[in-house]
Amino acid sequence: MIPNLPEPIVMILKNMGVIWSNVWWIVLPALFAPFFWYWWNYYIHYKWLVAIRWKLLEIKIPKEILQTPRAMEQIFAAAHAPYSYGLRFLEIHWEGKGEYFMSFEFVSLGGEIHLYLRTPAQFQNLMESAIYSQYPNAEVSEVDPNDDYVRKMPKVMPNKVFQTHGLEFVLQKESCYPIRTYISFEDPVEERRVDPISALTELMSKLKSEEQIWVQFLIRPTGGDWKDECDELVNKMMGRDKKAKTPSPPLFGVTLQEAVRSPFEHPSLEAKKEERKNNDFKFLILSPTEKEALEGIEQKTAKLGFETTLRFIYVDHRDSFSRDNVMGVMGVFRQFSTQNLNLLRPYKPTMTAAVHGLFKETRLNYRRRVIFERYRDLSMSPKKPTPILNIEELATICHFPITAVTSPQLQRIESKKGTPPPNLPILEDERQYE
Repeated sequence: MIPNLPEPIVMILKNMGVIWSNVWWIVLPALFAPFFWYWWNYYIHYKWLVAIRWKLLEIKIPKEILQTPRAMEQIFAAAHAPYSYGLRFLEIHWEGKGEYFMSFEFVSLGGEIHLYLRTPAQFQNLMESAIYSQYPNAEVSEVDPNDDYVRKMPKVMPNKVFQTHGLEFVLQKESCYPIRTYISFEDPVEERRVDPISALTELMSKLKSEEQIWVQFLIRPTGGDWKDECDELVNKMMGRDKKAKTPSPPLFGVTLQEAVRSPFEHPSLEAKKEERKNNDFKFLILSPTEKEALEGIEQKTAKLGFETTLRFIYVDHRDSFSRDNVMGVMGVFRQFSTQNLNLLRPYKPTMTAAVHGLFKETRLNYRRRVIFERYRDLSMSPKKPTPILNIEELATICHFPITAVTSPQLQRIESKKGTPPPNLPILEDERQYE
């Protein structure tokens, strides 16, 4: 039964009903517009992603590589070529376009190490040319989709046969701060040269026949917005004012603004000179750690940057699964850390361990399945903003092993290819003259 309501309340409800009947067609669309906009952009971007034709290229390197990771910088610089320098509104929200990205992968299948590159088909020639230009004796071959090591695994992982473990790495601080790069490992004497990737290849070469380690470097080129943010950080550390508008040209030693204010405030040129002088000399009173941070930020932003997703997956049979190799991979990326600059650390929401509370095993299996699917589907990191590394940092953590790395299971070219000499005599077929 509907209770008897006082007359004023009844009148209010009737008026509200009349108002709603006149405005519902405006209010409801306004309420649901943000949800529709989000799912529309998700839908069209997903259609754009699945329409990309991917090519999987395997890279085999020669036995002797004299190039340092500096050569890999040029390959990553070439990978920045697809950058659009800003997509238009309709391209983003009607066609669903985004910046094209690529995936460099280090894979160990039972101790046999393979180097792969996944690239959109239209950039295959670009990347092959970039690789051959720096490593002329390398071999780049297209892998048949049926031989793709990811597609050979079951669609659902983990399962009754296989157990997995994985995570993603992110930066401890803002992307402006650099990690330790290969320049810190270089030495003018070749015998003392240290290759930072050797720890990873040595670990991968010692796996048992059933074990697998997949390391994925997803890179998407980015523009100069992150550099502007880093410049603001430098200005803040130096105590400088934010970048202001360019003042009017001085007139008789003062600007137009100062001339207008002169009846009320005397233009203090000496004070301005003193302020600029203080800013110029503040760098001299910074501590060595602060100076190193400032120099590191400016050196990092001087080179091209990529939004980077770094993840790895360890796969083994359930009856022999062990996390020893997991800790080994995590230790490999600790060597690029510096306490006063930046370091790579695990991103906790993606870790398939250290889960506490109710339904622990169910939540762990969910994370394991998600990290596998994100690897398989080439999904960028869920962390926002995505960590940014420049080409020098990428060349440090992802490059072809140099001669000093002697991992026995690393797939190398046993012999060099050559062309016949120009003066080689040719035996003509006499039957063509009969």
